[in-house]
Amino acid sequence: MLLRRIAIAGALAPMLLLSSEITLERIGKMPRSYAKDFFIWRFFDQNITAKEADAAFYQLRSVNWKLIHRYAKKTKKPGFAMADRCYRLGPDKLPAKEAACSAIAITPYRFSKLSSEKQFRLIGQLSDYPKLLRWMDIMADEEPFFQLVKSDSDTFFEVFNRCGRDWRKKHLDHPLPPKLVERLSKEKKFAQSVKLIVTDNDLGKLQKSLLGIDSKPLDHQTTFFLAMNALRHDHPKLAKIYLADAYKKAWFRFDKDKVLFWLAQIDPGKSWLEDLSKSFDLNIYTLYAHEKLGTRWPRVVSPSFGEKRCRYDITDPFAWLEILKTIRGKKENFLIDYGKRFACDKTVGHYAFIMERASRYRTHYFPIPYEEAYEGLSVDDKALVLALARQESRFIPSSISPSYALGMMQIMPFLVKALAKERKESFDLDRMFDPETNVAYARTHLKYLKRSVWHPLFIAYAYNGGIGFTKRLLTTRGLFTKDAYEPWLSMELVYYDESRRYGKKVLANYIVYKKLLGDPISVSSAVENLTEPNRTDRFRNR
Repeated sequence: MLLRRIAIAGALAPMLLLSSEITLERIGKMPRSYAKDFFIWRFFDQNITAKEADAAFYQLRSVNWKLIHRYAKKTKKPGFAMADRCYRLGPDKLPAKEAACSAIAITPYRFSKLSSEKQFRLIGQLSDYPKLLRWMDIMADEEPFFQLVKSDSDTFFEVFNRCGRDWRKKHLDHPLPPKLVERLSKEKKFAQSVKLIVTDNDLGKLQKSLLGIDSKPLDHQTTFFLAMNALRHDHPKLAKIYLADAYKKAWFRFDKDKVLFWLAQIDPGKSWLEDLSKSFDLNIYTLYAHEKLGTRWPRVVSPSFGEKRCRYDITDPFAWLEILKTIRGKKENFLIDYGKRFACDKTVGHYAFIMERASRYRTHYFPIPYEEAYEGLSVDDKALVLALARQESRFIPSSISPSYALGMMQIMPFLVKALAKERKESFDLDRMFDPETNVAYARTHLKYLKRSVWHPLFIAYAYNGGIGFTKRLLTTRGLFTKDAYEPWLSMELVYYDESRRYGKKVLANYIVYKKLLGDPISVSSAVENLTEPNRTDRFRNR
């Protein structure tokens, strides 16, 4: 996608030294990985030549606009600077002077923000871009929905999935013709359309048009959304049919357990809870089943190795990548033997990661490493930090995500910069690979989040998706009310995929750590407050 838009415009490594300059020679020794991309991104921000920038660019594993933005400032290659400039144009700058620039910048969402006069000017400017014209003509029409349902599938998804919530609510909340639904359901992009419909409480007419559709061509998550949609509209029998299909399609144990939980909610007289309690996984659903039935959790281990030390640099991202490479595809005996190398106080996270894999995730490891990092925290706050860290990085200090989130608490570079300023410290991304420093920064950020949200689930949403996302979730989506199946139904209807799963994982981690720290809390008490704004957040308590 990036290279296509640019075309429109025209044309184990040595151990890291904290705060060291990133050189082209050093980059050349790094294995291709997200970690290497992160260092190249930082390299582009240094005082380098265009030739050095070009040499680094072609060593990237993957390209994103974050990289393009910095690379465009260094390279002399045509097209990149224009592509970067045009990609960043807001609706107020459209149409651009050049048609190619407008073609790079325009999206259905940006188009929806333009006045009718600007929309028609843009359509005239882009007469040589038929693919863009197809969806722009539809969005500019006086009755866009009726034009959209007559379009081809690609155009339908381009508009429906990318137009933005406000425009979708204003123009597209009409029943979908059954034959159109049948045709669209055969396409992969239909999954996104279903999610957008089911997770938006303002799209009631569209939601009703999904009731009873054939789920056979759909994946697990889409089928599950149909079940939640049926429940929201008081069709439990239909929901059971969709759930049965979703269970067959589920690959991960977590997803199978999710379905069993909901079958138990709909039909409590059956043995669904007993089936759920037999799962080897430890998640919010199985914890609920064990609580209701009074049965024991799956095996939980919290390893500790005192002051024992291992010769391993926990701050080196490429050393961690080498571990992942070594254990990939290995069997139990190898993993157990290899994992023993990390049976030390500073590498207990590495040990737990390997040993959990060796157990085929039948034993669940909840280490408490770097005790000094939690000094001064209450038991509740300590459980929260540990719950977040386990989900973010499995306590690997040198973790780097594809989006360049860093360290044990996976803090984004822009946030590191803001937190460093708040803490009156120098801005140094390499320090994020030190676990104590990383947790200290996360604690500062959590203090900010807790001014607005107080429940661990909502804190998890804010930590993952941002406080703005969480505010929108709680104030504009009609979630976490006192309706039927709440607050569980709302937990399934969080519109951001990553945050939806993340929140449930962190909440389960939190419950486990509360028990390990000697202050146990039940699943029921952990969720019962979610529909009480005065006990969870300030956004709904005004």
